[in-house]
Amino acid sequence: MTVLIQNSSLSFYEQRGEKLGFEFEIIQAFAKSIKLPLEIKVVNNSSDMLRLLSKGEGDIVSANLPVSISNAQKINFSIPYYYSEQVLVQREDNKLIKTPLDIGKKCIYVTKNSPYEKRLIALQDEVGANINIRTFDDDPITEELIEKVARKEIDFTIAHQNMAYLSKKLNPNLDYNLAISVKQKIAFALRKNSPELKKVLDIFLSNYCKSNKFLELKNKYFDLQDKRPIVYDTFPKDNLSPYDELFKNAAKPYGWDWKMLVAISFQESRFNPNAVGRGGSFGLMQFMPEIGRIYGVNPSSTPKEQIDAAMVFLNKIYLLWNDIPNTDQRIKFTLASYNAGRCHIQDAQKLAVLEGLNPCLWDGNVELMIKKLSDQAIYRSPYIRCGVYRGGAVPYVRIIYSKYQSWR
Repeated sequence: MTVLIQNSSLSFYEQRGEKLGFEFEIIQAFAKSIKLPLEIKVVNNSSDMLRLLSKGEGDIVSANLPVSISNAQKINFSIPYYYSEQVLVQREDNKLIKTPLDIGKKCIYVTKNSPYEKRLIALQDEVGANINIRTFDDDPITEELIEKVARKEIDFTIAHQNMAYLSKKLNPNLDYNLAISVKQKIAFALRKNSPELKKVLDIFLSNYCKSNKFLELKNKYFDLQDKRPIVYDTFPKDNLSPYDELFKNAAKPYGWDWKMLVAISFQESRFNPNAVGRGGSFGLMQFMPEIGRIYGVNPSSTPKEQIDAAMVFLNKIYLLWNDIPNTDQRIKFTLASYNAGRCHIQDAQKLAVLEGLNPCLWDGNVELMIKKLSDQAIYRSPYIRCGVYRGGAVPYVRIIYSKYQSWR
C-alpha cells in the first residue's frame, strides 16, 4: 500500500531516527491491520497530491484533507478521523485580528487551490469586503507558510486548527485563536476505482477512532503538555543532580565524562524521570518510543535503566561519527544527532560541502546548514535524504555543551 503524504509535523516527519506524525501513525496501524507492507512517498507540492493519486502512483493521500463536495466528484474520501476548523494564523506581537469582520483588505497568503483559498473567497461575501489573497509561485505547504508568519516574512496565513496547534509548539509567538470556519471533516483520499480499499479503510477507522489507542495517539500529538518541572535544589549541595552516582556508573565503562550525561538530562527533562515531551518522548533522557523499545526502556523504567540505556545509545552514535577527528567536535555531532537524528545532520554535512564549508566541523560550519533544512528550496532537492527539519539542534548543542563546560 503506497501512501502519498506531506512532510509536516501533522502528517509525517522524522525525529531522532523515528518516523512520526499523527496521520502516519493512523495509516501505519491500518496497514498492519490488513497485513500489507507500507510504502511512504513524500510529496512536497500539495497541488501534486491528487494528480499523483489519479495516475496510480499512490493508493491513499494523507495531507490533513477536509472533505469537500467539489473534490468528492473526482475522488473518494474515507470516513473522517478528525474534525478541525480553519483558523487565522498571526503573530502575537502584532495587533491581533479578533473577528472575521476585520479580515477585509488584509494580505493573507495561502497554498494555491487549497481549501484555505476557497474559504477566503467565500468569506469575502460574508464580511462584505475584499481580502487580498496571495500565493507563492513555488507553492509552499501550509506549515511552511506558518513558519513564514513566525519569521515575520508574511503577516497572515490560514491553517486548520490541529496544524496550527502543533506549529505553535515550535513557534510560541503565534496566535491561532480566530476560527474562520465551522469544524470540517478531515479524511484520507482514495481513487474512485478503489472501492474495496475504501471499504476496509472505513471499517478500520470506524473501530480505531473509538479505541484507546486512538485516544492515546491524540493525547500524544495534541493534548499532552510538556511536563518538565522547574528544578529545585532538593538534592545534596555538592551534587549536580539527584542521580549523580547513576550517571557516574553509567559513563565509566565507556570512558565518557559523566557530567555530559547530567547536562543532557538537565536539558531534556530537568531530571524528571516521568517527563513527557513532543511525539511521546519520555523520561530523564527523553527517549522516543521506538528507540526506547530498541534499548529496553519505557516510561515506567527506573532512572537507572533510563540512564544506562541512554549511555549505550549515545556511545553508539559517537562511534558512528568516527570520521570526525576532533573529540570535542565529535561530541557536538553526537549531541546534534541525539536531538535531531543522524540523518538530518548528514544532510547538513552535504550542504556544508556544497557551500565550501568543512563537513567535519560543527562550529561555524555544519551548524550553519541546519537552518537551511527548513527551506523548501533546499529540502525538496534530490540530495537531501531525510526531508525537512524544523527542530532546534543548534541551540540544543550550544546549551548542553556550555553547561557541560561550566560544570567541567
